[in-house]
Amino acid sequence: MTEPTVTARGEATVPGRPDHGVWTITVGALDTTPDAALGEVGTRSEALEAVLGELGVAAEQRSSTGVTVREEFDYADGKQVHRGFRAQNVVTVRLADHAVAGKLLQASIEKAKAEVRGPVWWIAPDNPARIEACKRAAAEARRKAEAYAEALGMRLGSVAEIREASGGGGIPMPRARAMTLAAADTPIEVDPGELNVEAQVQVSFRLEA
Repeated sequence: MTEPTVTARGEATVPGRPDHGVWTITVGALDTTPDAALGEVGTRSEALEAVLGELGVAAEQRSSTGVTVREEFDYADGKQVHRGFRAQNVVTVRLADHAVAGKLLQASIEKAKAEVRGPVWWIAPDNPARIEACKRAAAEARRKAEAYAEALGMRLGSVAEIREASGGGGIPMPRARAMTLAAADTPIEVDPGELNVEAQVQVSFRLEA
């Protein structure tokens, strides 16, 4: 005889502070020749590297796509107009210290004439908010299962199976606040606030008479 079980789904949402933010910094230049555009981007990239060094941004906290150059065109009166050559260097920076982020934004704009986009806020897998969300989701699943068991005149037994529900599973997703800065006249303050961490779990319990 098949052992009777009851399966219940638990969900929970817990607010948590992000562990780090990811910023995309673009240094670009448009000029009449590839060499001129590359030279300008090289100079600005060196300035950006100096900014990152001054702020103590470690090598493992940043990555670069490398410098690229391409022709750029516009259209006027139905005709293609050659504008020149655009060179770009895109650097991604991951920061855990939100206080440093404001300084990075302002210095990148002022000293490297860069365009900054971001941040994308991340909550790490071991963030306390994620652990708490998992606990609350599991507790809710148990409460539901107990209610079903009681309605059937039975008692809840041991756990037969537990799995994170697809599409949730308590894995924090990145949240983005769009911000593009071309100039900065005043100090920039960065506050990540709180994000909602969601957890979903499906638990099967054995039923006892």
